[in-house]
Amino acid sequence: MKFRFGLVVGFGLGYYLGARAGRARYEQMRRRLERLRDSRLFDRLQAAVELGVERMRPEEPSDIPLHLVDQAAR
Repeated sequence: MKFRFGLVVGFGLGYYLGARAGRARYEQMRRRLERLRDSRLFDRLQAAVELGVERMRPEEPSDIPLHLVDQAAR
């Protein structure tokens, strides 16, 4: 319940502050985010996360219980 309340408050606060900031602030944040996505640091972080996800993934699909496979096929 605390998480849900915090999520709603955070969303509301972000919406309110975003509405007050206006279009100019939105464009400024969009440009910064675009620069970040184009940076080498972002590429390295993305590769590290993808590698971590790949390592966590089971190697053989036989690790999944058969009753779950049957349910997913329906």
